[in-house]
Amino acid sequence: MVSLEIFDSSKGDSVSAPKTSPTLRRNLLHLALLAVFLASGCGQHKLTSTEPIEPGIVQPQGLATTFEVTTWNIENFPLKSSTVELVSKIIAALDIDLYAIQEIEDTTAFRDLLDRLPEYDGLFSWDEYYWGEYQKTGIIYKRSVVSVSQTRQLFEGDWDAFPRPPLETHVVAEQNGHRFDFVLIVMHLKAGNDGDDLDRRRQAAQKLKDYLDAQVAAYVENDYIVAGDWNDEIDDPPDANAFSVFLDDSLDYRFLTSSLAGKFSSASYPRYVTLIDHILISQDVVAEYQGGQTKTLRLDDEVSNYLADISDHRPVMAVFPVFGE
Repeated sequence: MVSLEIFDSSKGDSVSAPKTSPTLRRNLLHLALLAVFLASGCGQHKLTSTEPIEPGIVQPQGLATTFEVTTWNIENFPLKSSTVELVSKIIAALDIDLYAIQEIEDTTAFRDLLDRLPEYDGLFSWDEYYWGEYQKTGIIYKRSVVSVSQTRQLFEGDWDAFPRPPLETHVVAEQNGHRFDFVLIVMHLKAGNDGDDLDRRRQAAQKLKDYLDAQVAAYVENDYIVAGDWNDEIDDPPDANAFSVFLDDSLDYRFLTSSLAGKFSSASYPRYVTLIDHILISQDVVAEYQGGQTKTLRLDDEVSNYLADISDHRPVMAVFPVFGE
């Protein structure tokens, strides 16, 4: 089911470039080293547009014994006339249970995407910038495993901290006689690299944490997964870190992407070799994550022209081993 409700806001954000972090110098060095490495003829093979490939065929990631949550910024979807078909083939091949999606620009194209995925269903947010353009968030989920309910948007009207209101939905995932239920929040925070942008991301992190703390304290819900384009790194020094409020409360919250931070191979935004797409869990979800893993899916190593035709972001996936026999 797709939501079509529209409302006007009084303040928006169309900037999609990420913050230039204090780690940029290190990232530029990584880029230089990579250029030398590839020029030498070494390194992982990447398909080019001159090589034959069945578009969208990538290494499967889903398993019957695990539940997979993936955050994916699909960059002003769709970028090209071929993007819908490419993305549908990628999703079908990956066989992942649930996607938290950002930057749905054309809702008709998004419905077309869902029509091409008979095993999946989805929905998108109903927010719109006041000038009429938008980058909606959404969810795509495997209908045989996942059901969603009580979908709503958080912090509507707080355009300074949340130019795109977070999308919240209750998720129940069931397979092999096992059940995993939680609340999913899909986020797309303010982009940009100046001090105001950083302050707005800090405001968003604080307000989100206050909300989550209150929900848990009131026993409304204990299990939360927050996934999306956070537009910032989590390994920045404290004076430049937008998410210290979560990082300093390791007893209650955990970034599953912490294990990927600072690793060249795990960059989710290849243009700046940076990791800005994250998955956060509350403490009560840690038990379901035991034995799990989180990784960046380097689809541009498998699909030719991925960055030009599909997205400038790579998906980031967390695997929860909750459906074991």
